[in-house]
This record gives sequence, structure tokens and C-alpha cells, in this order.
Amino acid sequence: MKIDSKSPDSEEHLQIQVPSETKYDLRLKALNGRESIRMVVLKALQAYGVDVPIDAICDRRKRH
Repeated sequence: MKIDSKSPDSEEHLQIQVPSETKYDLRLKALNGRESIRMVVLKALQAYGVDVPIDAICDRRKRH
């Protein structure tokens, strides 16, 4: 398998389908933690042992 070397700051789009109750639970965890669903998923992947750069786990939503 060939892996393209990209800059450390590059990101890829990933789309998955999950059961409705899973998405609901992710939303609740995000809301309770005052985080984005993206942050919840990245933290879960990191806890599972997937290499996730620490600076990637941030809330990218703009605050007003």
C-alpha cells in the first residue's frame, strides 16, 4: 500500500455512516463536553490507539 507523504497539517475528508443511536450518543457526549463531534471522535480514535496528532484535537468552529 502506497501512502502519499503530505504535510503534517494536511487533512483528509472521511465520511462514515453510523446507526442513528450512535450519532445521537455522539451528539450528547459532544454537548456535555462542550466539544464538537469531531473532537469526540478524534479522542475516541486516539484512545483506541490510532495515531492522532495532539494539535488536531481542537474545536475548529468559529466562536462569536
